[in-house]
Amino acid sequence: MLHEYQRDFLAAALKNEKAALIGHVQSPHGALERRLGVYHSNTINSLNDVLMAAFPVVLAIVGERFFRVMAREFVQIHPPQRPTLFRYGGNLPSFLSTFPPAKPMPYLPDVARLEWARIEAYFAADCVPIDPGRLASVAPEHLHSLTLSLHPSVQLIRSAYPIFRIWDVNQDSHDTITNINFSQTECGLVFREGHTVIQRIIGRDRFQWLKKISIGRTFGQATEATVAEFPEFDLQDTLHILLTSGVFTNVRFKRA
Repeated sequence: MLHEYQRDFLAAALKNEKAALIGHVQSPHGALERRLGVYHSNTINSLNDVLMAAFPVVLAIVGERFFRVMAREFVQIHPPQRPTLFRYGGNLPSFLSTFPPAKPMPYLPDVARLEWARIEAYFAADCVPIDPGRLASVAPEHLHSLTLSLHPSVQLIRSAYPIFRIWDVNQDSHDTITNINFSQTECGLVFREGHTVIQRIIGRDRFQWLKKISIGRTFGQATEATVAEFPEFDLQDTLHILLTSGVFTNVRFKRA
């Protein structure tokens, strides 16, 4: 009985399907359908506001009218699954990739993916980065077998579109008109320094090296594979940038 009530309540709140729920509730002042309709409108508008706050750049690109129409359909397909609404919207990037009105903007799903990566980074667990000197103290003969752990906030993103540039020009602090080459691919990472979310474009070589490290490849394996694909890969400069940014949190040695 409770399960049926919850199902019917969800249908009324999200899809405005009130018929089944009316049998479960009573209204002392009548006008039950109107009251349920108001609740439905408030629910949809509240979830729309949550999505707008989570994806401000997507909102800026498409405009409020488009966004509200899109969000209304998204909410019905992907209702909240957690009681914490600040984590609601993770399915929006994949939804946008199949949402017909968004087809003329093929970069939009990846822009949403970048915005969601920023949310994931912000709410990721705290962890103390390693001291850069710790890696410098490792004997050269042991470097090949060590593995590096990434900070929980690190998100790696590669896109066929210049999504970091698109994000940047849609910030209030950006006051110049900029031409964007939409055929330009971008690789980057998102992470948190203290309470601040940082995003940084990196080259394909650094991205590939860091991607291999993130899936458990040893220092030697990641470096050899990256150099084979990108002979000009600068390991020393890459380590300097990533270590000083606090991207790594632990060093381990992989047993043979």
